Amino acid sequence: MAQEAENLCQYLETDSALEFRKTAGGGQKGAPRTQSPDFAEDEAGNAAALNDIGVDHVNGHNVARNLTTAFNCFFIAARQSQLEAQFNLGIMYATGRGVKRNYQTAAAWFKKAAEQGDTEAQYLLGTMCESGCGFQQNYASAVKWYLLAAAKWYIPAQEGLARIYAAGLAIPPNTVEASRWHHLATVHPPAEAAYLLGMECSKGKGMAPDKVAAAVWWRVAASQGHVAAAYNLGALYDNRSVATSRPAEALKWYQLAATNGHAQAQYDLGVLYSTPGSEVRDLVQAYAWLDFAARQGVEKAEEKRDSLVKEMTRPQFYAAQRLKRDMLQIKGILPRQAQ
Repeated sequence: MAQEAENLCQYLETDSALEFRKTAGGGQKGAPRTQSPDFAEDEAGNAAALNDIGVDHVNGHNVARNLTTAFNCFFIAARQSQLEAQFNLGIMYATGRGVKRNYQTAAAWFKKAAEQGDTEAQYLLGTMCESGCGFQQNYASAVKWYLLAAAKWYIPAQEGLARIYAAGLAIPPNTVEASRWHHLATVHPPAEAAYLLGMECSKGKGMAPDKVAAAVWWRVAASQGHVAAAYNLGALYDNRSVATSRPAEALKWYQLAATNGHAQAQYDLGVLYSTPGSEVRDLVQAYAWLDFAARQGVEKAEEKRDSLVKEMTRPQFYAAQRLKRDMLQIKGILPRQAQ
């Protein structure tokens, strides 16, 4: 965890890691001012517009790049509780742009934005509490902020929770979830215990159903190589009808399960790759994975695979055949009897 904490601290120091934000619709407004803003006029007027002027001065967008002017814009707007300006001030202090780097002050501004419900600010506060940047290292506080962002399906926050839970550093106390974890961990290997707790959270066994908690515990298990947990994560993020839909994240976990021989994961991965309009659409990959699923007897896999041929070019079809041969070299991708 010490190395991970150091990496989180370095993340905050990376200029490209954090992006300055305009207010909603700020990028669609008229051309930005090409001269210094009238601070007195804007302080009495539109804090959101002043924040957007600050972003233009950071980026040098149709105006000379001037970090001092940007800082002044953000500071005046942030004093009026303008959320994006509070977040942007946090970035300036965290990265040392336009002002001397100060993690404590960065944390204070991120906290103001987080308390207004800003998801990324909540996540960043979690990383700062976990790593000891701007705060004394406090895993319980990190969990508190990560939970707020994770509940809105912010993937990095769910990763942060899984990292802390897996290391046994902090779990929300006085909860059914915590008591069940302590029980399961005494009778099962860690990965299996995390998988089982994820199942209980998902189904609501002895507690209210909680998909976020299920996702975090399955992530703990899957990161330790638990195949069923990886598949469950993929299915959770592959639900295209709800807010949990994250195709790239679904692909990541399906891939882990599928390469370890999970037949349904191979089928669902093939379907994901073949979905029209999907950001991950790839007919070559789709054909190969559906073929593996068909060899394992998954219902409709053969039919789905064969229907793809009508959509594929000849080079795509031959590429799929080569890909299948190459993938067969992966140990465990198919049971011996299915090869």
